[in-house]
Amino acid sequence: MAGRIEIRKGGEKFRFVVLNRNGEKLLQSGQFDDKPSAKRAASSLAKAASGAGIVDATKPAAASAKRSARRRGTKR
Repeated sequence: MAGRIEIRKGGEKFRFVVLNRNGEKLLQSGQFDDKPSAKRAASSLAKAASGAGIVDATKPAAASAKRSARRRGTKR
């Protein structure tokens, strides 16, 4: 990730903000009650984004494969 993720405090709540290289805000999280929760969520996002690939979900084949994968995992 080329930008940075900042933990910010507003009143009694915390949130994280994803900034690009120029310092422009790209994404803002919801509110967290405590700083460690916000930090864990920001860390998870950074890990997921750094290893993420681009998937074209607009193609019907990709969407149907995604649905069938979800159905297999849920047995009641």
